[in-house]
Amino acid sequence: MSTEHSASVPDRATAGAAPAPSAEAARLRTRSLWAGLLLVPATVLAGILALASENAARCVGYREGCSTTPPWFYLATLAVAVAAWIHTLCTPDAAPPAASRKAAFWTLIGAECAFLLLVLTSTG
Repeated sequence: MSTEHSASVPDRATAGAAPAPSAEAARLRTRSLWAGLLLVPATVLAGILALASENAARCVGYREGCSTTPPWFYLATLAVAVAAWIHTLCTPDAAPPAASRKAAFWTLIGAECAFLLLVLTSTG
């Protein structure tokens, strides 16, 4: 009698479980994780390359010939990148990844590239 009863009742662990993520969704999550984590070493490298330019000594020493980009623009690109990164990582996995997740991933890549370009051109 107990075997018939347990066969007719769905398993509680599988009844409320979400569907398994697709390979594409998992790959998108992994790529966005690495893109966000590699921003720090990429920024250090971009800063070193910016300091190796011809105008770097004059910009750092005398504040002449530096970029005129306002500081809030750096923060704005970082804020967009962080928001896109959080959205990409926190969107639930589905069989096909959500279109907003793909858009957030490419927004993350674009914002990081814009930030790195600003760092590269910061010393003139």
